[in-house]
Amino acid sequence: MNINVKIFLTIFLLELNYSCYDNEKTKIRYEFSKLENSTIIIPNLIPSTKNEFILKKSSYTILNYIDSSECAECKLLLPSWKKLIKELDSIASNKIKFLFFIHSPYSKKIIHLFQYNEFSLPIFFDTHDSLNKLNHFPRDERFHTFLLDSNNRVKVIGNPVHNPKIKELYLKVITGDTLPKKEVAQTTVVYEEAVCDLGVFAVNESREAVFTLKNTGRQPLLVADVTTSCGCATPRYDKKPVKPGDSMEIRVAMNIKEEGYFEKSISVYCNISEAPVQFKIKGAVVNKESQ
Repeated sequence: MNINVKIFLTIFLLELNYSCYDNEKTKIRYEFSKLENSTIIIPNLIPSTKNEFILKKSSYTILNYIDSSECAECKLLLPSWKKLIKELDSIASNKIKFLFFIHSPYSKKIIHLFQYNEFSLPIFFDTHDSLNKLNHFPRDERFHTFLLDSNNRVKVIGNPVHNPKIKELYLKVITGDTLPKKEVAQTTVVYEEAVCDLGVFAVNESREAVFTLKNTGRQPLLVADVTTSCGCATPRYDKKPVKPGDSMEIRVAMNIKEEGYFEKSISVYCNISEAPVQFKIKGAVVNKESQ
């Protein structure tokens, strides 16, 4: 098994909820067995933005496939991608190219989102879902982003803007950094509520969820990152170490732009053995003007 794929498989299984059934783990292992060392077939489509970046040769390609019949902004997470691209460009500008394939009926809305975020890299609107049909991707979105080598063979599976551990794997492969990182001393935490129900509110009305983590261990609590499953969720937290016995708040601002019930996940990556800590935010958004 490819070492990078093996590491991600381990990460994937560790992050499963402890209540997951064995058949779920078996399904994940099966999907990995199909993708490891596979070659991704990339269809010859014309990008919606003309950019010579697509023509350059590169050592690696980051391929992101989005099948979006729902909230495009939630799935695209463009600000997070821009931050990652800037970071990678600073350390390996000539090694990487990025390809975004989008299968969605909302092309005009998505183009507007890319323009609003000043995102100029190649975007492919895959009307016929050619990329997926050629490669038979799993339905699980965690298997829709890849780091590929110059021959389009899979080196790492997973979305680096969703998971800092996956991002670390991307950086290791791209930079050739094989040196082990210094282990951070672990601590323990407790929290009262894992789910925050924001109730009913209006489209574009902002609501905030608050989660509290208390450091119950003997070492400082260090939060490396807080990721969300949705671009409509914006987390805020103090990045200072939390002393043993002290608590910290993680505030998540929600600004949903589409009607309907929602349930979003928040992942807190910190120095505890069972990281990430998983929280959920739920609620319902209505168009009050039409009522």
